[in-house]
Amino acid sequence: MKELFEELKNNFGVSEKDGFLIFEKEKLKEIFNLLKEKGFRFLSFITAVHFKDYFEIVYALRNIPEKDIIFLKTKIKENEEIETLCDIYNGANWMEREIYDLFGIKFKNHPDLRRILLPEDYEGHPLRKDFPINAPYKNWR
Repeated sequence: MKELFEELKNNFGVSEKDGFLIFEKEKLKEIFNLLKEKGFRFLSFITAVHFKDYFEIVYALRNIPEKDIIFLKTKIKENEEIETLCDIYNGANWMEREIYDLFGIKFKNHPDLRRILLPEDYEGHPLRKDFPINAPYKNWR
């Protein structure tokens, strides 16, 4: 694992903080292709965290035979898009749709980016910090 981190750091500018590998979103495809080649073939999860002026997208990859796990994250600005991982990890499809549904984050080149949990006519994205939790109930059915 140490050699892999050195390779990621030297080739892609990846850094480490609090157990997470931090990367620039522009390097997403290159990094995840390399990690898959290195045996990290299982995408455990993708999630997002909304901060005041940006989002963090958090990924977990597993190398099951070696019993290794890597946590990675990157930042995107409000209303900025990030590339999909669907072409590298099939399991990213529904995870990215869930993030789109609940946070409104768009994944470029996603094969079917639409709501997955909430109805298509639902207004807003309920896990965003700016979601109006005290707004009057609106029947969306």
